[in-house]
Amino acid sequence: MRVADAIARTLAAYGVRHAFGIPGNDVLETIRACEEAGIGFVLAKSEPAAAFMADAVYHLTRKPALLVPALGPGLANAVAGIAGAFMERSAVIVLGGQMASGQQGIYTHQVFDHLAAIRPVTKWAAALNPARAAQQVAKALDIALAYPAGPVFLDMPADWVRAESAEEARPVPPLLAETQLAEGVGAELRRMLAAASRPIALIGLGALVGGAAVAARDFVRSWRLPILASYKAKGVVDEQDELALGAVGLSPVIDAEALALLREADLLVLIGFDPIELRDAWLDAWPAERPCLAIDWSHASHRVFPLGRQVAGSVPAILRQLRHAGEGLAGAWPPGRLARLRQRVGEIVRPREPGRGISPAALFAEVSAQATAEWVMSVDVGAHRILANHIIRCRVPGQLLQSNGLGCMGYAVPAAIAAQLVYPGRPIVALVGDGCMLMTQGELALAAELGLPIVVIVLNDGALSLIKLKQAKLRMAPRAVDFVSPRFDRIGEGFGAAVRRVETLAEFTVALRDAVASRRFTVIDALIDPSEYAEQM
Repeated sequence: MRVADAIARTLAAYGVRHAFGIPGNDVLETIRACEEAGIGFVLAKSEPAAAFMADAVYHLTRKPALLVPALGPGLANAVAGIAGAFMERSAVIVLGGQMASGQQGIYTHQVFDHLAAIRPVTKWAAALNPARAAQQVAKALDIALAYPAGPVFLDMPADWVRAESAEEARPVPPLLAETQLAEGVGAELRRMLAAASRPIALIGLGALVGGAAVAARDFVRSWRLPILASYKAKGVVDEQDELALGAVGLSPVIDAEALALLREADLLVLIGFDPIELRDAWLDAWPAERPCLAIDWSHASHRVFPLGRQVAGSVPAILRQLRHAGEGLAGAWPPGRLARLRQRVGEIVRPREPGRGISPAALFAEVSAQATAEWVMSVDVGAHRILANHIIRCRVPGQLLQSNGLGCMGYAVPAAIAAQLVYPGRPIVALVGDGCMLMTQGELALAAELGLPIVVIVLNDGALSLIKLKQAKLRMAPRAVDFVSPRFDRIGEGFGAAVRRVETLAEFTVALRDAVASRRFTVIDALIDPSEYAEQM
C-alpha cells in the first residue's frame, strides 16, 4: 500500500465520495488512489469551480468533499473557492500537489509558499507526514467537520505520496454522544419561552448541521414561533408555512422591515444564527437588555449582536428538550402585525412592468410556482440573488444553494453540477446573472460531458446591476459596470445544450416547464429589465 492509498481509504471511511480538480504531475497518484477507493474524480474546467462543487456537495450531503489542485498555479487559482468554503462553513479537504521533496529549497519554477498562502482561508494547514498519513488525514477531517465546519489543507510532495506506507491503523470517524441540558435548565428555558408575549425565532446556518433542521422545525411549530431565516437556512421551515416570515440578510429595504419587527419582540430565539450571512445593518441589531436565547453547537465569540443566554451542545437534542411541554404556549403577536410584514415585503419585491424583456421578480415568481420540493436550485451572486431569496419559497432545507458568506461570483453552475451528481434523478436549476455566466461558462462543457440534465437560466441584462445600483444610490455615474452580453443561447448550443432565448414571461414559463420535463441539459437565455431592482433593494 502506498501513502496515497492510506489517505484515500481514510477519506472513504469518513464518507468522502466526490473529488474535484484539475490534475498536474504531482497529484496523479492521489487521484488514482481516490478512484480505487470509490471516490469519483470530476475534471472541472477551472479550479475555483472545482472548489464550488466541493462546497455544494458538503452542503447537500453534510459529508466532506475533496478538492485536488496541482501545485503552484493550480492552488493559486483555487484560493478563491477555498476562501469561499471557509466563509460558507464547508468541510472541504484540499490535497494540494507539491514538488518532490528532494527539489525543495532549490528548484523555483512555479514555486511559492503554499502553506503561507492558504493558512488565512483554512481552518488548518500542514505539510504531509508520510509516516502517519492516514492518522494526519483523520485529524484534518476531524478539524474540518468540527463546528463551524471549514476547509483544511495538506501540502503533499509527489514522492511522499508515491512512497510505501507502513501504517496499520485505519482511522474512523469519532463517535460523538449527544449532549443535553440539565433538566432544571431545560425547565427554566421553557418557562422563559412560555412567558414571552411577542417571541420570534431567527434560524441560520447552524440549523442545517447534524439533523438540526428537523428538530428546529418541530421546535418552532410546537411553540408556534414565527421565524425569519438567513438565506442559506431557507426551507428549514417550509416557506409556505404560516410561521415563515421570509428571509433576512442582504436587502437594505427588506432588512429594515425585519429589524423593525425585531425591535418589537420581547424574546429572540436564535437557532444556529451565524452572522457570516448578514450585512452590517445587523451590527448591534438589538440592545443588550433584550431577552435573547441563543442555541448553537458551540458558544459564539463574534460580538456582532448581543446573544443573551447562550446554550451550546447538540442542537437537535437541546431543541427536543425545549419543545413545548404543556406549561403554557408562547404569547401571540398583536393581530395583523406579522401579516403587515409579509404584505410590506410583498409590495417591495412585486414585479414591475418592464420597459423591455422580463421582470426579474416575475421570473423568480414563476420559478417558485413551478418548483416542487424535489427541485434543487442554485443562485449566483448579484442583485438577482438578493431578489430571488425574497421571492422563491423553499420547501425543504438546502433547496437554494448559494455563496452567501464570501459571495463568490461564478458559483451557481458548478453548484448545480455538484447537485446533479448527488441527486441524479432530481430537477436541478441554476439561476445565473450574465456577469457570473461569463466567469464560469466553461463548466457548461462539463455538464454536457457528464450528460447532466441541469437547467441553466441566464438573467441577461448587460450589466453588473447590483454595483450599478450602489453607484446610483451614491449619486455616481455608472462606471465599469456595463458590458455587451453575448448570445448565451448560442454559447450553450456550442456546448451541446438544448437552448431557448426568451423575451417575455409567457415564453419563459413555457421554456422552463419544457426544460425541466425534457431531462436534457438546457440553457435559457432570458432577457430581463433590471430597472425594478432600484425599488427592491
